[in-house]
Amino acid sequence: MEKSKLRILVLVVFVGLISVGYLAFTRITSDNTNDKSKIIEQNISELNNTNIIAKFSDITPFDWDKAFIIEDPFLYEEAIDKLVGAKCNLDRLETDIKRRIVFVNEGKFVFDYIYDIRDYMYNYQTIELTTSSSIFVENGTGGKLVLKIE
Repeated sequence: MEKSKLRILVLVVFVGLISVGYLAFTRITSDNTNDKSKIIEQNISELNNTNIIAKFSDITPFDWDKAFIIEDPFLYEEAIDKLVGAKCNLDRLETDIKRRIVFVNEGKFVFDYIYDIRDYMYNYQTIELTTSSSIFVENGTGGKLVLKIE
């Protein structure tokens, strides 16, 4: 009888440790994603009405060599992977007011920046960006920022 109680106690402690580890990892990953998005948004905001054309890579807090502006919020994982040429494990967005920019480096997924189309309007010539692509930010109508990307 004592052995079965000990086994149950060990099992409960083990499951508890696994649960705490998972929650900690999830929180750290989520915070890191939010931090990167906030840095991008802050850098875009700082460019507003400065008449500065910046490299798109200068507004991101991570290394990448290609980025893809994905206008269709409802693309499924397989279509996103095919478009960017990397396994991203991203699913479709659940709303038509969100869009994404997917960043890759050396053929590997780096970051998925999701933005609200009510905040930004893009004026771009291409869907694929490189580190030499430029960004110019100015005020648009209705409080939106217009991001001119080439």
